[in-house]
Amino acid sequence: MLLNEHPSATATHARIVLFSWLGWLAVFYTLIAFFQLSMLYRGELGLNDDGVKHVKSVALAATGVGGLVFGVLADRAGRKRIMIASILVYVAGTAGAGFARSLDAMVACAALAGVGIGGQWAAGQTLLGETVPPRLRGRFGALAQTGAPLGLGLATVIATQIAPHIGWRAAFWASCAPVVLVPLIAWLVPESDVWIEHRGRIARGESVERVKLAELFAPDVRGVFAVAFFLTLFNMANYWFTFSWLPEYLGREWKLTIQKTGAWTLVFMAGSLAGYVLYGLGSDRWGRRRSFSVFCGIMALGLAMITVFQEAIRDRPSMILLFIFVAGVGTGTWSSFGPLYTELFPTRVRNTAGGICMNVTRGIQFAAPLLVVAVGGQALGHGIALAAVFAVAAGATVWLLPETRGRQVE
Repeated sequence: MLLNEHPSATATHARIVLFSWLGWLAVFYTLIAFFQLSMLYRGELGLNDDGVKHVKSVALAATGVGGLVFGVLADRAGRKRIMIASILVYVAGTAGAGFARSLDAMVACAALAGVGIGGQWAAGQTLLGETVPPRLRGRFGALAQTGAPLGLGLATVIATQIAPHIGWRAAFWASCAPVVLVPLIAWLVPESDVWIEHRGRIARGESVERVKLAELFAPDVRGVFAVAFFLTLFNMANYWFTFSWLPEYLGREWKLTIQKTGAWTLVFMAGSLAGYVLYGLGSDRWGRRRSFSVFCGIMALGLAMITVFQEAIRDRPSMILLFIFVAGVGTGTWSSFGPLYTELFPTRVRNTAGGICMNVTRGIQFAAPLLVVAVGGQALGHGIALAAVFAVAAGATVWLLPETRGRQVE
């Protein structure tokens, strides 16, 4: 019996969910740390907005490289091995950032960390999707994905409440803690038995080893892959147009101190946490597409109110916080992608396809910090408002895919 054929969750499933969650929390924390600690390291390194946006852009672009490289490797070498390798890579980048003395050094460290970050998500979510029972896939994927808002919250607390006292270098060095996951994953997490069975068929000559990137253009993959790629691209633009400059936007628009900016960002994080859980439950009950569109609409509403229509609520702080929370709830769409990729793509190319969709589209967001400044200027608001347009586009695109709720993984 394969792990995904069990009628209910087991202790093994619980360990897989736990380490997928820890892995995603750690990488999202690491990525956001390069963004939020910029409020501190920009002064010591003598960086202006142009320098900071290059650090942010390179970190995002490098996740695309990591997703491509590690995605292919995970389909060949296994999900578990790539989870371990990616941790070692992004921890090395984070440690180096604590020693950076120039813009070039910080950019190089952000690039190295980004490559490692790009490999972690797809390996963990693919392992999870291939091993949990289909009826629980949506909510388990959502549970693992809650690592993202918690990673955001942790990075916000460190950057705005702790780093001003201990220094941004010490904050980066403390961010190397995920290295302790390496021996634990090696010891406690099983490899995907779906992947093992697939590789066994190849070894016995019952199946042919194929070039994974070429397989993306196979007749049974290319159409679905193209739609999934653009769906992820729109959702990714929605998120990073929002978050690449959100703390700075809150500080400039409402004259908040760095500590208060952090507190407002935590409201966004709280909304995200609620959204991830609600989406996971809703998608298993009402389907992937319907739930996705609803949450895209929620995201667009929250963003529009804190940017384009912010004058209507400017004198009512409680309403501003409410719509920041609402925008956070809308990010629950990210709970969909792990289960969706698992259900859409065949085993031979699942990690490659999912890794490219998630990480290459995030890499393309190197343009997001640049475009927010180009469109929004010093105020940033109109640049961030573009995210609402991408939210609507994502909500429409998902209907080009089949409904996959409960699909069995072969």
